[in-house]
Amino acid sequence: MRTRNSRAATGVLAAVSLLAVAGCGGSADAEEQPKAAKSASPSASPKPVAAPLTQKQVEEALIEVGDLPKGWKVDAAGTQDAEEGPALEADKPQCQPLLDGTAEGDSGPRPRAEAFAAFTKDADYGPFLLTEVGAFTQKQAEQLMERVEVTDGCESFTGSYDGDEVAFRAEELSVPRVGDGEAFGYRFSMEYEDEDGYVYVDQTDTVTARVGSALVRVSQNSDGGNDPEAFEQAVEKLVEKTRKIAAKGAEGTGV
Repeated sequence: MRTRNSRAATGVLAAVSLLAVAGCGGSADAEEQPKAAKSASPSASPKPVAAPLTQKQVEEALIEVGDLPKGWKVDAAGTQDAEEGPALEADKPQCQPLLDGTAEGDSGPRPRAEAFAAFTKDADYGPFLLTEVGAFTQKQAEQLMERVEVTDGCESFTGSYDGDEVAFRAEELSVPRVGDGEAFGYRFSMEYEDEDGYVYVDQTDTVTARVGSALVRVSQNSDGGNDPEAFEQAVEKLVEKTRKIAAKGAEGTGV
């Protein structure tokens, strides 16, 4: 159960960082295109709008194990768990999106493309590091970042995982200015008891940032101590690589 819940926390808690404002609605493909202005000054120049990244681009933007400090390795199982998403239930309805593993909620916009990369120091006990790049239209990405108080009303609640009761706690984290000036973070912990009566506490720190029309996130989970250096390095490198990929794509398309 120890390993199972560590992986559950990695997949679920990381997904919270892209939680959308309820009712943003629509897919990236369905967003209304900018309307032509009725009249414009000859000197006026429209502000460039970043186009959504493609599937190939979000995959290229992901960090690699070489971008992390020594001692880390690729965690293929963690990537699969993040894509599938674990099934947990919350006692507070407003906190259920935190456990669903759906970054945008039921009515929010879905990413046009997304990619995950997971890493670990120890396959059984972690720490586990999960990174993600999600492609949206710029308007949707900006709207998604409007909801930065993801822990409101969910500072403490209980839930269940495969019939086992789990206690959850959440708090905001101070986040440095990264991305396009829009970023937020939080710490999420889950406490559970295994079949032998041992109590464990998993802690997950997550940072989400906007880079043009993309949202990037990094989450680190462990029940035995996180690696702050790797976490900060992953955030910086993911933002850097996503920005380069977006700029390269813009040059190639004239955006």
